[in-house]
Amino acid sequence: MVQLSGVFLQSFRDRHSVVIGRTRSGKTVFTGKVLEGLQELNTHTIFVDPKHDKDFAHLGTICHSPIQVYEQLLLKNPAIVFRPSADENKKEELDRMVELVFSLQRKAGFKRIKRVIAIDEIQLFAKKGSSKAIEMIWTVGAGLGIVGMALTQRIQLLNETAWSQSENKVIFCIEDRVEYLKSRNLQHYVDLQEFFNDSVNKYWFYYTRGDGEWKKHKPVSLNKPKRKGSLTLSRW
Repeated sequence: MVQLSGVFLQSFRDRHSVVIGRTRSGKTVFTGKVLEGLQELNTHTIFVDPKHDKDFAHLGTICHSPIQVYEQLLLKNPAIVFRPSADENKKEELDRMVELVFSLQRKAGFKRIKRVIAIDEIQLFAKKGSSKAIEMIWTVGAGLGIVGMALTQRIQLLNETAWSQSENKVIFCIEDRVEYLKSRNLQHYVDLQEFFNDSVNKYWFYYTRGDGEWKKHKPVSLNKPKRKGSLTLSRW
């Protein structure tokens, strides 16, 4: 197992990303390591956690509403975990949270902050078509120093804007149909599926940083999180 290089992390700081992998493929550990590494590079991160997953709790102050996130942004808290409602309101809450981030990013004292917004299970926020938040992040965010990181289990579940606008693409073991993968010009991944499906190569991933070159990458180190704990704000 290896550590992620500084060049690798800088690419995630500067360009939009997608991370795809089925359950227990290594996607969660990878995402955590990327966000921890970005925080060490003085990049502010917001992790959107619709599943309220304890494995991501160490990544920042846990907020349950857009206003709580905004309060932490005003304090220039560099590490935030946003847990939206579990009901159908989650999409509207993400839209509102992103609107607040963008409004603040345009103000003096915040313009120079580099920020990454990572959204787990991104398909949950775009079930009925497009998402205002996703469109904002992936189309105009980079110009304001805001880049997105989308997580999901299959490429076919991914918002089209997030896929097309992301230069960084990371693919673990996935369950998309071969025909679909070929339609996305991923024949080269199809040719390697036997490798990624082999339990001996568990947690390996396949990636590109937008230069047209795809590479296999060894699993990331499983050392313990560097943040000792998390602060959870009250819902009320």
